[in-house]
Amino acid sequence: MSRNLLHKSKLDAFKAWLDQAGIEHRPPRGEFQVLQVKTKNGQWQCVFDRLDAQEHYTVAWSLESIVRAYIRERGTKSGGGGNV
Repeated sequence: MSRNLLHKSKLDAFKAWLDQAGIEHRPPRGEFQVLQVKTKNGQWQCVFDRLDAQEHYTVAWSLESIVRAYIRERGTKSGGGGNV
């Protein structure tokens, strides 16, 4: 799992980016899931909320490249970078 990668305030923007990129996502299942995203291998992977993480979500390793692509694109458009 990758912690502190996706800021909680950016979830809606991340979903919109997934839609624009043609990446399927669906509502969560389970108490700590926030979102499920379909990866290139056809498996559904999760974004998780953690009780001890106040500002960021935890993402499954197989989702890390997708989240990092979102971060890179946002950084390019805004002139900044880093975790969002």
